[in-house]
Amino acid sequence: MRRNDINIFKANARVASLGICPYCGLACRLRFEVRGGRASSTGPDPSDPVSGGSPCIRGLSVHEAMYRGRLMAPIVRGGKRGRPRTVGWREALEIVARELAGSDPEGVHFAISGRVTNEDALALVRTALAIVGTPNVDNASARVCHSSTVDALREIYGVPASTGTLDDIGELDLLLLAGTNPAVDYPPMYSRISRARARGTAVIYMGSVAAETSRASDLSLLVRPGGEVAVLNYIAREVIESRAYADGVELVDGFREYREWVMGYDLTRAADALMGSPGELRRAAELVAGSARMGVASGMGLAHGPGGCAALRSLYDLALLKGARVLTMRGLVNVQGVGDMGACPGLRCWDDASRSRAEGRWGPIPGGGITFTDALLGGSPEVILMTDMNPVHSMPSPRAVERALENSFVVCMCSYPNETTELADVLLPTPLMPEREGTVTNGERRVRPVRPAAPPPGSQLQEWRIASELARILGRELGYSSAMDVTREIVELVPGYRSVDPGALASGLDQWAQKGPISPRFALATDPGPVDVPPGSWLLVDLRSPHHFLGGEVTWRVRSLARASGGPAVLMNPADLEELGIEGLRVRVCSDAGCLEAPARGSAVIPRGFIGYHLSNRRARYNDLVPPELSGCSRTPRYKFIPVRVYLGDAQLVPPSAEIGAAPRAEIGADSL
Repeated sequence: MRRNDINIFKANARVASLGICPYCGLACRLRFEVRGGRASSTGPDPSDPVSGGSPCIRGLSVHEAMYRGRLMAPIVRGGKRGRPRTVGWREALEIVARELAGSDPEGVHFAISGRVTNEDALALVRTALAIVGTPNVDNASARVCHSSTVDALREIYGVPASTGTLDDIGELDLLLLAGTNPAVDYPPMYSRISRARARGTAVIYMGSVAAETSRASDLSLLVRPGGEVAVLNYIAREVIESRAYADGVELVDGFREYREWVMGYDLTRAADALMGSPGELRRAAELVAGSARMGVASGMGLAHGPGGCAALRSLYDLALLKGARVLTMRGLVNVQGVGDMGACPGLRCWDDASRSRAEGRWGPIPGGGITFTDALLGGSPEVILMTDMNPVHSMPSPRAVERALENSFVVCMCSYPNETTELADVLLPTPLMPEREGTVTNGERRVRPVRPAAPPPGSQLQEWRIASELARILGRELGYSSAMDVTREIVELVPGYRSVDPGALASGLDQWAQKGPISPRFALATDPGPVDVPPGSWLLVDLRSPHHFLGGEVTWRVRSLARASGGPAVLMNPADLEELGIEGLRVRVCSDAGCLEAPARGSAVIPRGFIGYHLSNRRARYNDLVPPELSGCSRTPRYKFIPVRVYLGDAQLVPPSAEIGAAPRAEIGADSL
């Protein structure tokens, strides 16, 4: 064979390579076929202990998006929305360094998303705190999703992560799913649940929307938004009265106060929080009391609702009472890891000992700081550095977010252009997860090695390299020459990571960060009560698409997923549509924050008096309807159960049923599931 023929053969040769899916917090491992240095197809990895060889359709099609519309080189603009200019990395980073050096550290904000590795996150946290001197560093993805979940876990179990694993699902006799819809959000997890149920595991679904998962559960509790505390505390009361709690739990700190607290929740009080019959709730209490190996899993149906912090504390109090395993499948692929790495204002999410170790290695760490949501919705940031995220689409009150970005020097480290990058002063291209090196920590707190399945298509750099070069330009050194250097520092400094073996990770083996409870205690949650709905209003709830991930910045680039999802639609209960006679007609939905228009369609998962809308719609944004209100406990926006008005032309359409959620009581009883 001639030399040129050999070169052509090598260029066309197919190589199988493993990489981590860039989407949800399961962090499934995928098998990529690589030809000529580019991923040409994606398949399951049968040996993957997370997916079990059954990843979702979004992960299996990721290769189709990897080379469509990517940012290939650094870009700078001369002023907001100015003409973009491609530059080299040195010039781009010198511009960023000058802005950082000339700004008040209190006015600088680092926002880290869950799309980066642990090594990227730690390097950015260190740069923010010890090089720039700003306390304003935040896990921006968790701040808009599961910050309240992490806070509740830390308060009750002493660890900011789940105590259970996916493998535990097969050993449970009862699984309580609260405000989560794994049938759509986490299909590999749902496959495990389905197999466990076939072997006899009972499944209780609790939520305010009859999601796909509820229809495959043994019992479905539809709860009025804000009523979760009453329902969970009633179940806890029944467990305590029947003495069906875990051995030794009476010795746990706060048990007496908790026992007295839940005694105030009788069936009458709890039934007022239901959209179903009291008989369903009694049956749920019996199943929980009779369980010997219980598990609980929660989602953003709790975290984003009214009183989300209280609902999560009530859920984990119940789990502690029963000795249940807790599962938290997080949103983005490494949002758990980014939080673990200390991405929180002033490093407040680390214990004092860990903070002292970091100061001994890095130097002084500033205290104070504000969250990224506070910065964009009420602060006055001078400089914002953010990793792969799109707050103009994902944050509440996008117009307010745009104003904040207009008045700031914005640096976006990202893989694709989006609505936010149009307001960026500097764009720094970064790899997708299947192109990265390092580690991620999934929702189980399983630490997974990350290796590039294929090289990035342009001059993309990971954030740990960007941080290292910025520090060097600013006259400091981080001392990292490889991703493994950062991994070793993680093991030395990060709380709960002392058990992680860097050598095992280098060999391709998963590791585990700390999961077991540390000094557990009961936490009494203030009951917000069911949300008050203004007369004539509907309740708006955001929905996840089975075809898209979050805002769809990546998945909309996959043609098959785009075709399958269709266009925007305002989703209503079919009975409401029939009574109003508006099937297929274009309606306007308005909150106090804004309006959107789309055709009205029927959906069986939507209770009467509710409106559903998919987060992934690009042309008419859900978040235009979300008011700039932040939770007092976690500073998380309230994305769900927003009172809205619906109009057909100039005529306002009011819910036909007498009370929100009244009609589904007969439709979603246990007999119909």
